[in-house]
Amino acid sequence: MGIAINTPQNSKAKKSREDILNASAALFSQHGYKGTALRDIAATLGMKAGSLYYHFASKEELVLEILTIGLRNIIDTVVRDVEALPKDASLKKVLVTAAKAHLFALLEKGDYTSTSIRYYGQMPPGVQKEGRILRDKYEDMWRIWLQRAQDAGDIKPSINLKVLRLSLLGSLNQTLAWYKKGDLTIDEIAESQIDIYWDGVVSHK
Repeated sequence: MGIAINTPQNSKAKKSREDILNASAALFSQHGYKGTALRDIAATLGMKAGSLYYHFASKEELVLEILTIGLRNIIDTVVRDVEALPKDASLKKVLVTAAKAHLFALLEKGDYTSTSIRYYGQMPPGVQKEGRILRDKYEDMWRIWLQRAQDAGDIKPSINLKVLRLSLLGSLNQTLAWYKKGDLTIDEIAESQIDIYWDGVVSHK
């Protein structure tokens, strides 16, 4: 197997590819998938639309990579912060930490996560199908945490965990619509959102 050599040409191509991804993510996050054409991306970068095809075969391939980067960013950030908790951390602490990490990735780490959350429904079926693999992986983490909390008696047996999970993640994602820097901090928002759900479902033993 040959060893890849980082030539000036390779470095330039990599930089161009990154520039395309960054510009595309910014436009998709502002105007959505349907509202962004390849010519818009090319114009932002000062290049011909045909030049984009050197790096991406189609608009679908381009948005799939942005979707993947955004979702992996959320997953990696949440996993990192939750795994850093003490082994005896309470389940509520796990949820609060996960919510903080989710919001940090969503609000502070650029247009990739915004695009992957806000405009997922606009993307072609094939892109959504590929993205669903990562979305399911992420939601499985929350399924496990909530199930453990219910098994431990922290969440009432009557609570439908699917409804709870979708409502909780939906409220975190909806923060994109109203969040403004300088108002509440990400930590304050996450703690408040978890408290709202936790206090409403806690089992009084």
